[in-house]
Formats: sequence, C-alpha cells, structure tokens
Amino acid sequence: MKTLRKNRLWVYLFPALMDLSVAAVVIFSAIKVVEFGTRPFVVGILGSVWGITYFVSSFVLSKVITRRNSRSFMVLSCMGFILIGLFFDFFNTLGTLFILLIIGGLFSAFFFVGFQLFMEHNTGTSASRASAFYTLSWSIGAAFGSIAEGFLMGKSSMYARIPVLIPPLLIIAGIFLSQIDEGNHIKENIYDDKKSDYIVKVYAKIAWLEIFAVTLITVGIRYLLPKMTMSFLDLNQNITAIAIFLFFVLQSISGYFSSYFRVLRYNIFTHDLLKILAGISLLVPVLFPCGFSIFLFVCVLGIYAGHAYYAVVFYAINHRHQAGFNVGINESLVGVASVMGPFLFGIMLNFGISQFLLFPWVVFTICSFFQHRILKRLNQS
Repeated sequence: MKTLRKNRLWVYLFPALMDLSVAAVVIFSAIKVVEFGTRPFVVGILGSVWGITYFVSSFVLSKVITRRNSRSFMVLSCMGFILIGLFFDFFNTLGTLFILLIIGGLFSAFFFVGFQLFMEHNTGTSASRASAFYTLSWSIGAAFGSIAEGFLMGKSSMYARIPVLIPPLLIIAGIFLSQIDEGNHIKENIYDDKKSDYIVKVYAKIAWLEIFAVTLITVGIRYLLPKMTMSFLDLNQNITAIAIFLFFVLQSISGYFSSYFRVLRYNIFTHDLLKILAGISLLVPVLFPCGFSIFLFVCVLGIYAGHAYYAVVFYAINHRHQAGFNVGINESLVGVASVMGPFLFGIMLNFGISQFLLFPWVVFTICSFFQHRILKRLNQS
C-alpha cells in the first residue's frame, strides 16, 4: 500500500543516541574492572549483571507495554541515564560497578522495547526498512559510544560522563517533537513480503534462536575483549576501543544493506552461511595473535551480527497480530544471552584465548541444528 504520510527518518536518531550512552556505560565498566586487576571469571560475572536486569525488565515489559504507552517508557529510560551521568563519579569500585550495570540494564530495556513498537507506526516506513534503520542506528550509536568513552576515560571523569549524559537530553526533546508532529501522519500498512501467517510465525521462532546465539557470542566477546587484548596481548585500551568501534560499524553497514536484498529474508541458508564465515574469522586470532587479526575477526563478526539483528527484528515486527509479544520475547532473550555470554566467555578466557575464540563454533552449531529442526516441521506440514 502506498504510504499516506511522510517519512520521519530522523526518529531513528533515537536508538543511535541511546546506544551511544549504553555503550559508554558498558565500555566504562569493562575497562574499569580490568584496571582493578580482576580475573576474567569475575569480569564475566559483572558483565552478566546487565543481562539479568535486561532480561527481567524485558519479560515484564512484554506483558504491559503497548504502542500507545511506549513513548512514556522511552522518556523514563532517558531520565534514568541522565541520573547515571550526573552521578558518574560514584561508580569507582567493583561493588558500585555492579550497581551501575543493574540500573543501566533496567533503563535500557525501557527504551529498546519501547522504541521497537514506537518505530512501527511513527516513522512511515515498512517493517523491512524499519528493521534496517533500527539496526543501522543502534549499531552506529554503540560504535561511537564505545570509542568515545574509551578515549575520554583517559581524560577525566567530567569528560567520561559526556557520552552518557548528553544523548538522553536530545532524545527527550526529539520524543516531544515527534508527538507534536504526529497529527500530520496517517497510519498505513507497514507489513511486507506477503508471506503466510504460518511462515511468519515459524520464522519468529527461528529468530528467537538467532537472537540468543548472536547476543550470547557478541556480548560475551565484546565484554571480555578488553581483558583479552589488554591482559593477554598487552594492547592498550585505545586499540580495544577501536576494535569494538569497527565491530559496530560493520554491524551497522551489514544490517542496513540486508534490507535491500529480498532473497535474504525468510532464508535459513543465509543465516547458515554467515555463521560459517563468522566462525572462520574466529580462527584468525588463534593462529595469528596480533592487533591486525583482532581487527579482522571483529569486522567479519560484525557483518554476521548486522544481518542477524536485522533479520530478527524484521521477523518480529512483520507479524500482524503479535509484534509486541515477539519484540518482548526477543529482548528477553537478549537479556538471558547477555547474562550467559560474559559468564561463559569469562570461563573460556580463564582457559586461554584459543578456547575463548573457538567456543562460538559450539553455539553456532547448536543454533543451526535447532533452526533446521523448526524449519523441517514447516516443510512437513
């Protein structure tokens, strides 16, 4: 159906700004805990705290959040991060870092669950394009938040709080602006690909497996990457920040351009191929443990992650009857995987870099196996 309202693509600045703050908080905690000389296992436990809070919050939100009240949860999220920024000096011990990640996980869930419902009917784009812009936006925000915080931490706490404090203020202004502008828009059909409801439902389940796998691997690796590069390879925090920046840049590019290729949608073999490529990239630092190999593997991993995150958001919101439920489940699984990822990868890093980087092969294999089992049931029905 032809759109009857103008696109408001500027709304997709919201997740970029929010993830700039989120990434700044996460990289701040990851670098701080390394500076404390903490063991990889404890670093993994700290990283899991965010995921625990995010999971519980997202699961509860899936029961209460709607398109109508999603804007209110986004504003509450911004207010939470403003408070974090104002009291940033407080988080200077291992114990207070746990508190930081609990608060951050709670308010992150408020925003990202809310925005995925908000964007469907408030941006004038199809489900496919909405998914692409969303993946592009939050990945770019995470890229610049990581590298900005990595460099600003070396200046002073006053500079370090800037990426946390400023973006939420801009989002609140944008949310109120979008509310004023809302009367100029008429709702239209945002769904695309015209697949049967049964296929859409099956791929929503495939998406749950995919988002669990991609989050477990990427969150685990990202959170332990400072420990791996700084403690095991003797690289400085700037190199680590650049590596995480490159990961998110490639993720954003991959996620955005995935929307241009219809053949990539509802196609399980695309997921298989990108898992294989990501797995091969993980072998490079094992064979050649140096700075360049770190950059290479995070870039290829970012390409895989970009497509995976695009696909799971698309499969969730391209459902006419339970988009809100799908989004809530997706984000709950992000929370669970964010708990398990840092914890499991912390254990693996205790054994060495090889175990740390080869563990994703196990996750990829299990994920693909069960995805094909689900799809086989579809083909037999």
